[in-house]
Amino acid sequence: MENAQNLFQLFTIVAMIVVVLATIIPFVPGAILTWALAMVYSLSTRTVSTPVIIIMTLLMIAGATGDYWLPLIGVRGKGLSCLGAIGSFVGGMAGTFLIPIPILGTILGGIAGAMLVEFGRIRQLRHALQAGQTSLKLFLLGVVVQFSFSLAILLTFVVSLLSAS
Repeated sequence: MENAQNLFQLFTIVAMIVVVLATIIPFVPGAILTWALAMVYSLSTRTVSTPVIIIMTLLMIAGATGDYWLPLIGVRGKGLSCLGAIGSFVGGMAGTFLIPIPILGTILGGIAGAMLVEFGRIRQLRHALQAGQTSLKLFLLGVVVQFSFSLAILLTFVVSLLSAS
């Protein structure tokens, strides 16, 4: 029985590492998936304490809602209007499917979408270029936030397991 639990533990940790690394892929909700793996293990084995589960849940909520709280701490889309942000999102989705190079298609599509919308709105190339640059910065920041919180959940989980043994 203990071998089965050790194997389950190893599988969970490896799966969590894969998810953390996959957060660099656009639209992968790394914090949510990492947390879900930890919860499946925790609820199945009852070896992770309630305070650790609460900490991992708070980390997941913070990671999953980064797009909402980042503007509250001063991260703004300088030079990118609401329509430009929508253009960036739509362009990113289109780039994901139309440009067959993983990740790069999403980034290029997002930049192009923001630039096209802002150029159509203001008719100034300089403004459109600034919108594209802002779109790239916000995308990269989102990846860093998602990766960081996913990694924090993984580390919390592993430390909890190591301290329990």
